[in-house]
Amino acid sequence: MKYSFLTKFLALSAVVTAGILVGNLIIAGIALLFGVNIVSEKEIFELLKDPGYAPFIKIFIGLNHFITFIISPLIFVWIFYRNKVKDYLSLNYFQPAYILLFPLALFSLYPLMGYVSFFVDKIDFPDFLDKMDKESLAAMSSLLTMDTPADLIFNLILIGIIPGIGEELLFRGIIQKEIFIRWNRPHLAIWITAVIFSAFHFQVTGFLPKMMIGVILGYAYYYSGSLILPMVVHALNNSVATLAYFFSGGNVDPESVPTENVPFSAVIFSTMIFGWLMYYIKSLSYKIPANDE
Repeated sequence: MKYSFLTKFLALSAVVTAGILVGNLIIAGIALLFGVNIVSEKEIFELLKDPGYAPFIKIFIGLNHFITFIISPLIFVWIFYRNKVKDYLSLNYFQPAYILLFPLALFSLYPLMGYVSFFVDKIDFPDFLDKMDKESLAAMSSLLTMDTPADLIFNLILIGIIPGIGEELLFRGIIQKEIFIRWNRPHLAIWITAVIFSAFHFQVTGFLPKMMIGVILGYAYYYSGSLILPMVVHALNNSVATLAYFFSGGNVDPESVPTENVPFSAVIFSTMIFGWLMYYIKSLSYKIPANDE
């Protein structure tokens, strides 16, 4: 049976929402078991400041993310593509050069992200948006608190590996793919998915940088024909930010994009490098067998 785009979109929304609810219920249940009163996400992240609760809270957050971004998307794939799961997920071999080229392209765009963030941060947004932004950054700072190498390893799994796999499975592996299937326009699918990906992080200052990251991950999927590549690049990006935060003693921006005014010359130079890298990646993709999404 062939299902419509709307049917699959509603089904995906339903399973992801169900995943979020189940994850939250698990956290609430465990909190009740430990006698902790949690009525908001803010209180969950406040508990991260307590060394006695922090390891448990991080496990619950990781479990929540695992259910929302890995279990829920896999349920969707099983419902609609159970007879061709492997083909649908595109867990294919990819050109080895991409494993170096795409991270370089991503990191070369960081000065532009910082430049954009600096000016967006100067905009006087409505109070509710400003509050959402500050709470998001505060939550990330609490999550990134690390005192020992064991904390670092735990955070590399929680912030690097799990989101790298899960978010790419949902956003590139399903949403980008389904948009491509519906309209057969790969670039449209990449940019729409990048906007959705960024919006899902509920940040204002970081919206455009997150969208740029989403675009690069989208092209990593498109040019390589493999979902494994954006998973690796995403996990690497988050892990590098986590490592930088740990070794700086918490003195770098937790979102890994600088908010200070970046020199314009650095922005121009790095953006030119980014443009050249993407041009080279595109030319390289023509030399290997084409992969449909």
